[in-house]
Amino acid sequence: MDSKLNKGDKQILAFIALYRILTVSQFAALTQRSRQVIRRRLRYLSGEDLIINRMRGYGRSSGRTEEIIFLAEKSAGILKHEGLFSEISPLISPKNIDAITVDHDLLIKWFYMHLIKVENSIPDLTIKPYSSGFLRNSQGSYAFFDPRIRVESDDAFIEIIPDGIFTIWHKELEKGLLFFLEVDMDTEPMASMDRSPKDIRQKILNYQAIFRKGHYKRFENIFGFKFNGFRLLFMTNSPARSASLSRLVQEMPPSDFIWLTNQEKMFSDDLSAEIWARGGKTDRPPQSIIGSYLAI
Repeated sequence: MDSKLNKGDKQILAFIALYRILTVSQFAALTQRSRQVIRRRLRYLSGEDLIINRMRGYGRSSGRTEEIIFLAEKSAGILKHEGLFSEISPLISPKNIDAITVDHDLLIKWFYMHLIKVENSIPDLTIKPYSSGFLRNSQGSYAFFDPRIRVESDDAFIEIIPDGIFTIWHKELEKGLLFFLEVDMDTEPMASMDRSPKDIRQKILNYQAIFRKGHYKRFENIFGFKFNGFRLLFMTNSPARSASLSRLVQEMPPSDFIWLTNQEKMFSDDLSAEIWARGGKTDRPPQSIIGSYLAI
């Protein structure tokens, strides 16, 4: 690798490969460094054609712009040569994505940033994220795993790819939880006549089948834990969308394993705070996804 690349540069490239798309603010949260330092290194990496950066409107404030970073093809070969990745996810091209896709991906990344904060604030917890098909192993490198879950439906198989997969493990209790994440940008129908895979109602039916038939058990080999179930998290982009989705979830029992919140609550509180409507039941006090002693 180019001798001008320091350990922090390699870490930046590895994070981009892992998350596929990040903002400067997210880099600062991941690396615990100031945005000024991050921007300085990003300018160098951009000049070396190792990353692609673009400015675009994004964020919780209207008119706010963020610098969005993608991995350049040159970096993929470097990371493989260094042994940090055995395989790289398909690279994102700024020409091939629209604003909705970017906002969706960045909200997923913000979720993971807040997940890291949970782990840092609660020492007894270990969180293993399975982002973009990658899981970090004990040697510090990233191995690729297929995140697809096959669900049998009407004599056919449907493939489900969650927006995120992670586990929370309590070290002292030696007990863990498996989570699937779905980030909803209010672009998909709640229900449709043709039962499209992007239909929210059909998604819930598919996850119910995964729960009922135990298809989630395949992740026991990946994470090295035994699971007695999972929690499906819906993160919406607005309180109004969360309210609509909560009503749908309540109409589709069994749905107690489905937990809902919105990005405003995530940014104002914390993912481990009592901001989640379990089973979509907004008439009851909100709960924490960690729960009492990680009880399912």
